[in-house]
Amino acid sequence: MNKKHTLKKTAALLLGLALTVGGTGCGFITTDNQEDLEQKVATVDISGRLKTSANSEYKNYADDVASIVKDLSNVITKRDLVSYFMSTGYQYVEQYGYTYEATFNMLLDGLVSREIMIQYAVAYYLKNGANDGITAKNCKDYIEAELKKVSGKEKALLESHPEVLTLKYFLTDGGKSEAENLKDYDSTVYNLKKSINASLDSLEGSYITAESEEHKHEEARTLPTGVDTEKEDYYTSNYEIYTGRNGLDVCGEYEKLDGSTTATRQKAYNAFLTNLQSYNLINTDKSKGEVEDTADFNLLNYYYIELSSLLGQRLINKYYESLEAEISDKLDETYMQEKYNAYYAQNEQDYQNDPIAFATAMDGASADQFLLYGLKNFGYVYNILIPFSASQNVEYTAAKNRGLTEEQLYAKRAEILNNVKGTDQRSSWISAHDHANYSYEKDGKYYFFDDSFSGTKYEELTQYAGTYAFNGEVTYDADTEEYDIVKNEVDIAQFMQIFEDHINATVEGDDDIVEVTEETATYNVAPYKANGKVDYSKFVRYTGKVDFGGDNAPADFFNKASKQYQALSAVNELMFAYSTDTGCLNTYMGYSVSPYGTNFVKEFEYAAQQVVKEGVGSFAVCATDYGWHIVYCSFAYTANGDAYGVYDHNAKDTEGTFSNLFYESMKESAYTNYATEEQNRLLIEYDHEDCVTRFPKAYKDLLELDK
Repeated sequence: MNKKHTLKKTAALLLGLALTVGGTGCGFITTDNQEDLEQKVATVDISGRLKTSANSEYKNYADDVASIVKDLSNVITKRDLVSYFMSTGYQYVEQYGYTYEATFNMLLDGLVSREIMIQYAVAYYLKNGANDGITAKNCKDYIEAELKKVSGKEKALLESHPEVLTLKYFLTDGGKSEAENLKDYDSTVYNLKKSINASLDSLEGSYITAESEEHKHEEARTLPTGVDTEKEDYYTSNYEIYTGRNGLDVCGEYEKLDGSTTATRQKAYNAFLTNLQSYNLINTDKSKGEVEDTADFNLLNYYYIELSSLLGQRLINKYYESLEAEISDKLDETYMQEKYNAYYAQNEQDYQNDPIAFATAMDGASADQFLLYGLKNFGYVYNILIPFSASQNVEYTAAKNRGLTEEQLYAKRAEILNNVKGTDQRSSWISAHDHANYSYEKDGKYYFFDDSFSGTKYEELTQYAGTYAFNGEVTYDADTEEYDIVKNEVDIAQFMQIFEDHINATVEGDDDIVEVTEETATYNVAPYKANGKVDYSKFVRYTGKVDFGGDNAPADFFNKASKQYQALSAVNELMFAYSTDTGCLNTYMGYSVSPYGTNFVKEFEYAAQQVVKEGVGSFAVCATDYGWHIVYCSFAYTANGDAYGVYDHNAKDTEGTFSNLFYESMKESAYTNYATEEQNRLLIEYDHEDCVTRFPKAYKDLLELDK
């Protein structure tokens, strides 16, 4: 739900230059020597047009931009183009069927576009940071001072890649050394190293599988979306690339793969280097110049190529973020209300008289794809299926094949249902192997996803309570170095007690918010009406409704402070714990339900339609040929018209409310449109021969790889 970093995503998406380190191993591209890779394929310098353009607001800073441009890698080399192909472009050839000619032309256009945007961002900060001492001269002084702090290979690399310190100067608000000013630079370095480690991890996995003793895992249980998802703005300086040639103890927060050894990591690193060498991105041939020492990846020329690419992208992102206030000012109450009204009117036109179209649209709804106009008695349900066991399925199938009457078959099914037992499905999340383990022990019980509910590194799981312990006995066997797990069985009555207790315990401030009612007066093993048609209400064994005390507005579906959200999170956790219907896991609101015909089995359809009619928090337990279904209404459209209530501009910053989600969605759209328009404007203005020179002969061989 968090869209606070929209601009970072937008800028990277537009230019397509958020480079990651690939491990393609393709070797399609060969060059004769290092000199070939150093050829210029293009140069970019917008300073002249900044000075002469009638519309330029940066005329007075054009000379400063000109003096800085040569330290910004305004020369795009063939090496840059090959590196970009390796990390990104090869996918277009291998996966999307692009020709080499089209791919390399596209990549070069991207590199040129990025350079234009970087130089324009520099002009912006020279103008807007002048009062804070951001000048070309101070940038030069900063670079000289930084170079005096280093020596040896690091100094030589920084001197040959002056763009690194130049970009760092602007990313740190004029070379400031406080942590707040360093975050853009430090986070970029962290993300590059993390990307390289991820590539090495991927390669190392095959060696671990080949060399280690194989251990068996039970079938993996589906994980909640977002598990171990690192926060966008998280970074640490305590992190290094692990190559196997350095010690793991100097790599800080990097966590090695389960089963990793020095030998497997070194094999992965050697394979990675071989891939770089196949593109001549690392020189190991004395006849082609200075041989690079690959002992420290941070001191490879390739590392600095990738670092400068990411730093340049980060400066572009920073430029867009600096314009955020300008964009947000346009999203005032009047603008937002007009957007809401227009969105609502379109929904009303599309769905008011077309329930089939509305039912289809429900399947595509999301936190930023709204259905503002709703139709009464449509909604969503969660389904927790406590199934027949394998032997019970055999028994019931045999009964079907015996030619029993429908009434006799219902009676047999009811007999089997009375013996259905559910078990906690999350045992695969408990493992002695780090790569498969998501559990932690507390007071003798095993819980899950501690990292997702504590600390600052990972995103918190949404709509997931995280407080229901594994229902079983877990002991560690030191001899086998595995966990012995015995699952506790629960019948439907025991499960409903768990259901009631977990919701009551999860909703803040309420010990008795839900009560389960057993429908003993109506539940019947032979449910027929007088006219001979099946009465599906007779298959409902339990009913109930969570009492939100009026706090059940659909607009609060994602509001973590609401009772509705907390109850839903408890039900969702139990669904992950017990349900064998994996199709409902990680859906937006669950299964969409129409008051008309559905594709569900009739017993489930009846229960689902009933709980939707009764509203959010209603639930029913029904019997089907699959077992027991606990059907919980997660969201309901209670009337034709407003689905969420009106947009409230005062609530736009209250995270999780409809008004907040709608505002963030409109803001993201506005940002994307603004960034697209800004980029197109600048490229139209500056991608001309007086700013950009391309040298097609230098990369002619790359364009002819299709021949």
